[in-house]
Amino acid sequence: MLTEDEVHAVFDASPDGLLVVGSDGRIRGAKRRVEELFGWSPEELEGEPIEVLVPEALRGTHEGHRTAFIADPHTRPMGVGLDLRARRKDGSTFAAEIFLSPGMENTETLRIVCTVRDVTQQRRLRTFSAGALQATEDERQRISRELHDDIAQRLATLVLSVRRLADESDHDARYALGEAIRNDVVETSDAVRLVARGLRPPELEEVGLALAIQAHARRIQESTGFEVATELESVGNHLDEVQTLAVYRVVQEALSNAKRHSGADHAVVRLRSTAGEVVAEVEDHGKGFVTHQDDAGDGLGVIGMLERTEMIGGRLDVDSTPGRGTRVRVVVPCSSPGERIP
Repeated sequence: MLTEDEVHAVFDASPDGLLVVGSDGRIRGAKRRVEELFGWSPEELEGEPIEVLVPEALRGTHEGHRTAFIADPHTRPMGVGLDLRARRKDGSTFAAEIFLSPGMENTETLRIVCTVRDVTQQRRLRTFSAGALQATEDERQRISRELHDDIAQRLATLVLSVRRLADESDHDARYALGEAIRNDVVETSDAVRLVARGLRPPELEEVGLALAIQAHARRIQESTGFEVATELESVGNHLDEVQTLAVYRVVQEALSNAKRHSGADHAVVRLRSTAGEVVAEVEDHGKGFVTHQDDAGDGLGVIGMLERTEMIGGRLDVDSTPGRGTRVRVVVPCSSPGERIP
């Protein structure tokens, strides 16, 4: 049988937030982990209604659920199948799993132990995994269409042209047809190269990250008219191959978002190395949007950027204000000191 001190030690060691709530819905006690989750100290929470930890829009509904639980108390997870969110002191929210366990403080008074776990990262990972699978399938379909509708048609035309060439007896006509076939082969080769570049830009290995970003920015401008200004510093060998590709993909996604969603007609890309870090930024002065610390990864594009950045030990910041634009900033520690190339 555990002593009271041992019970407290077990609760304090728990990675989850633990709250004790009375039948009146007020918090009777909380363990220190709660302060890390919610921003309130246990002393601040004591005596407060449990709804202070519930997003304002859901408080009325929560009171009804609490009343129903008190009428039929039994150990169970809360809100099975629902996207539960808990509210921090600063008003932000986070994805939560909540487990309820009732007990009797005495023969008449019910108390409820609430276990709260922050599952933001797990939710992000599930969303990213599902989205990544769909994105992979979409990319396969896109490549399939390009190969079928463009490359395959070009090759079929070349086969017919070669047959005509074999049957053509007139010297001048054979020469003209041969030149046409040669031009078609060059165009088909260029089309295949364009598909391959979409899968992995050769510039990354050939000329490095800065010039690869510059080439991508130029292609966007030439194909869509969306202007991309570049302020790019060569980062030399500061990043390894995995880091380089991750930063390139983040910049690529951020530019795509700016072009599609910002409403602006231009963006700026910056790349520099400083104090043992490589910093890449994509900034636009479009319509912007409201960001919250807990919701920064809700969009699939941002989730992908976040996962790529965390995979290489970096940090992603998305700073956006309605009417004033958006800045996506990725900071990655250098894999080696390298040489700074101006």
